[in-house]
Amino acid sequence: MVNPDSWLAPRGWIGIVATGDAITASVDRPDLKPVVEAALEGLSPDEATTPEVVVPRLPSAQATLGPAFLFYPPADFRAATAGAEEASADQISDLLTSAPPGELDESGISHIESSAFVSGADDGTVASACGYRRWPNGVAHLSVLTHPGHRGQGHGRRAAQAAIGAAIADALLPQWRARPEASQRLAVAVGLVRIGAQFSVQSS
Repeated sequence: MVNPDSWLAPRGWIGIVATGDAITASVDRPDLKPVVEAALEGLSPDEATTPEVVVPRLPSAQATLGPAFLFYPPADFRAATAGAEEASADQISDLLTSAPPGELDESGISHIESSAFVSGADDGTVASACGYRRWPNGVAHLSVLTHPGHRGQGHGRRAAQAAIGAAIADALLPQWRARPEASQRLAVAVGLVRIGAQFSVQSS
C-alpha cells in the first residue's frame, strides 16, 4: 500500500510486516509500490523480514530497522493483573530518566496513550511501567520499560500483564514488538506467542 503516514515504518521508509502466512508492505511513494511488490514476490513471510534475503532485492538501502518480532495472545490467553497499579505520567518520570536514551526510544514508553501500569520496588520507586498506544484495526501496541537497577525481579512481567489485561478489557488486541532478546523473553514470560516480524528499509 502507498501511505506516507503508515504505522508500519517511519516516513520515507519501506515497511514490511509478516504475520502468519501474510505479508504486508507500505511505501510512501507510488513509484515504489511495483518495485517492492516485485521484490517480495515469491518470498515466504520469514524471508520477507530477513535482512540478508530481502535487502538485496529492494532499492538501494540507506539504513534498516529490525527485524523486530511480533507477539500476540494465544486463543486461551488469560491475563494476570495482580501486583501492578495505574500511575500518571508524572509518577513514571524518574523511571524514564533512568534509562539510556537508546533504551527509552526502543521501549516507546514515552508515547503511550493509555495509563501507565507500574510495578513498584521495595523502596517505593517505580521499577517498571507498561502501557499502550491504539493502532488501527483495534490493536493495542504495548511499550514497557524496567529500571536498570530492578531487572530480573519480575517487575516487567507484572507491569506488562496489567497493561495487557487493560487492553483486552478495552476490546483491543495486545501487540508486543520486540527486537532485543530480553524483550522477546519477557513477551514469552507473560504468555504471548510469536506470530510474525516487522522490518523497515530506508530507500534512496
